[in-house]
Amino acid sequence: MLLPVSFFLTGLIFGSFGSVLITRVPRNEKITGRSKCPQCKKTLSAWALIPLVSFCLSRGKCRICNKPIGMLYPFAELASGGLFLLAFFLNRDIASSIFMAIALWLLFVISVIDMRTQTISDMLNIPLCIFGIFYSLEIGAFYWGGALVGVGFFGGLWLISKGKWIGSGDIILGAGVGFLVGSWQMMIICMMMTYVIGATVAVALLIMKKMHRKSTIPFAQFFALGALFVILFRDRLELLLSIYF
Repeated sequence: MLLPVSFFLTGLIFGSFGSVLITRVPRNEKITGRSKCPQCKKTLSAWALIPLVSFCLSRGKCRICNKPIGMLYPFAELASGGLFLLAFFLNRDIASSIFMAIALWLLFVISVIDMRTQTISDMLNIPLCIFGIFYSLEIGAFYWGGALVGVGFFGGLWLISKGKWIGSGDIILGAGVGFLVGSWQMMIICMMMTYVIGATVAVALLIMKKMHRKSTIPFAQFFALGALFVILFRDRLELLLSIYF
């Protein structure tokens, strides 16, 4: 019982730092230094940085200016805690759980930044690749195939469109997700799910008139959901592939 709780609490701490990355990385601000209220810009006290607890006790408001600080912070903390807990239950040893947890957390942060700014930072992409490699090595299933499929596919789209359809950050993101999901077969399934989810959301937004045909929507969150689908059902997917192929 102690280990799952420890993973969840660690995830909350990572989530707190994740909110810092989400707000500062797109602005090219330093990620070090004490956090400040997003409204009055005053430096927050140490107790105000305690994940979830401080938000609940302050009722989501800054103690200095009494203005709402926004739902990003508890959302990032809870989501990160959930991802760390998920990684713990999906793996058989501590090391692989840690590597997967950090990789999923990075993918989450990348996705939120992309949703807010439609940019993907290599500052986060490269660590994702590194921890994806660490994870695959730890579980004894290191494959170049998934990364090569990701780089090849998105690199091809980037060349064909001359950077209009996707950015160079998507190429590195493809490598990171490829290392995390493993084989080229898993990566293809991941990409199929990515586009199915993305197309479904796009159609729904068009029907609700929340976007136009020429509108652009962020890509990373759909990629993250596709990767999560493969990670959750990896064993069953590999079994199906072994039966039919």
